[in-house]
Amino acid sequence: MIKLLGIVVVVVALAFLLLGINVFLFRRKFPETEIGNNGQMKKLGLACPHGEEKKQAKNYRKPIIIHPKNLRPDWDSMKSK
Repeated sequence: MIKLLGIVVVVVALAFLLLGINVFLFRRKFPETEIGNNGQMKKLGLACPHGEEKKQAKNYRKPIIIHPKNLRPDWDSMKSK
């Protein structure tokens, strides 16, 4: 049982090292996986939801508040012709 566990640990460690060979040995930058920072995603026109919400909030206008006491009927437009 312990022998099998040791083999599994070695295989998993070897897999991590081989998958990260560019990052560990060649000191290359790890690939960016976030949509907002990935250049390829930007080329496709994709953006992160948080950034989209910020854009919409910036373009949002406050609603015009109409007070009922300022409302007056237009009697001329209500007259029959």
